[in-house]
Amino acid sequence: MVTRLSLALTIVLTLVGCDDKAKAELQRKTDERIAKVEAEAQEKVAAAEKKVVELQGQLVEAGTQAKAEADEEVSKAKGEADKLAAEAASALKKARAAYKENERHELTAALKELDEVKAKAQTAQAKVKTQVDQALKDIGPKKEAVRKDIDAIDTATLETLKAAKAKADQALAQLKQAIHAARAKLP
Repeated sequence: MVTRLSLALTIVLTLVGCDDKAKAELQRKTDERIAKVEAEAQEKVAAAEKKVVELQGQLVEAGTQAKAEADEEVSKAKGEADKLAAEAASALKKARAAYKENERHELTAALKELDEVKAKAQTAQAKVKTQVDQALKDIGPKKEAVRKDIDAIDTATLETLKAAKAKADQALAQLKQAIHAARAKLP
């Protein structure tokens, strides 16, 4: 645009017929003005480029900071998840131990009752003793099934723990029922 102005000015001066001195002076002023405008434009371009570099730096810094904050949050969440998993594992272990202890206690009580039935059968009449001995034959496998089911509680997961306990309870109930049936045959 400045160059067009200079050209237009030169054409006007030529047409007007100004003298060479005036033309030279006018040309010099025009050139100075053009140089000044170009220098200002270069300064503005340099300032804009500097601002772009500065903004790019800020953008990179903001991205780095955001990533660091996200990484920190992920780390916190992972730590909390690990803590909760450890607490859940501990609670599962305690529940297994409590269920197993309860089942063993009940098995011990049932076996004590079985010993009482066997002792009474020893002093019973031959016919009664034969009937009790026949009833006691089924108790051995049932006792082993209860022990097996109690031991299975150790490997139960959180999802299968209740089912494992229920299975042990059912086997224990069958054992108790067999012991009561043998006791019923005694006078």
